[in-house]
Amino acid sequence: MGNPIPTLKVVLILMIAVNAIWFIDRFLSLVGLDLLGLLPTVVWQFLSAFGSGLLIIFNVLLLGLLPKLQLKP
Repeated sequence: MGNPIPTLKVVLILMIAVNAIWFIDRFLSLVGLDLLGLLPTVVWQFLSAFGSGLLIIFNVLLLGLLPKLQLKP
């Protein structure tokens, strides 16, 4: 495995974007607007699966990075 830092950055940015969509939807639901209700079910399910997949990829990349984070004496 090469340098996972650039890949981690991209995955983290995508995770922030997906979580921002969930946050905006929940925030708008406070004022009575349903953002995700306007989307077809397939799009909503894809977005949910994409967010879960990003979380799994991020955690796997972090596990690959752990051996490089050992403290030097």
